[in-house]
Amino acid sequence: MQYLPNIIVNIFVPICAGLIFLALARYVRHIAPIRHFSAGKATYDAAYFGFIAFGIYLATRPLQILLGPHPMPLIINNIREFFMIGIFGPSVLLAIYGLAFGGESVKKIYKIVFYGIGFICATVFVIVNVKAIGGSEPIFYIGSYPAYDGMWFKDVSAERSFLMKILFICRLISPVILLVIGATIALVRAVTYPLDRKQLYSNMPKKLILSSIGTYCFSLSMLCVGFIWIFVRVPNQWWGYYVGAFLAGFFEAWSISLPLRKEEDL
Repeated sequence: MQYLPNIIVNIFVPICAGLIFLALARYVRHIAPIRHFSAGKATYDAAYFGFIAFGIYLATRPLQILLGPHPMPLIINNIREFFMIGIFGPSVLLAIYGLAFGGESVKKIYKIVFYGIGFICATVFVIVNVKAIGGSEPIFYIGSYPAYDGMWFKDVSAERSFLMKILFICRLISPVILLVIGATIALVRAVTYPLDRKQLYSNMPKKLILSSIGTYCFSLSMLCVGFIWIFVRVPNQWWGYYVGAFLAGFFEAWSISLPLRKEEDL
């Protein structure tokens, strides 16, 4: 019972959060053929890959801590972060842009630029993380079985402190800044949605606002966890990610489930 809160936060909560986004990905795949005409195939493809990547990132947290000591936490963490930084951030931005302006507006050059940014940041993160992690240590026990995690925040030397800043910058660019850009695009488009399109898709402004709120929720939760470490020196506040993820999942599910037109307009 001593480690019950740790077990809940590090095992059950991440799995639940991950399953929410994997379920959203499945639902997106289900409704995509019906809504291609309004937002385009590229939009729903990007949303699908984004939700899959984020679901994998969240749900595999238990693998990072339960497969043994270093280097297993490093290996799993690098895989998880590559999904989030390299795929999730760019995919959500492109999906929101397509939802706001139509799938045909998602040009090939946009995909190259944003996925390129994501993959560069993810690659830098993975390389730097090898030196920044500092080994592993038990963070709690399930019976006598130890759960290991990286020692990013313990006995931080000047060199490792510099490397930690690089990791923070990588995450700041993708997904945080990419998500903030996407959320802002959705919000501005909702406020300025053209009247002629609103007559066709009367629910679209509301869908965009809900998607914007959900996207802001997770990006700001990541930012807060980072700032708590930088300015207050309180490490390992991963629960903030999951709070943001649950809120994001709620608003994204609400947005996706709304029909394109209000019932009274049908």
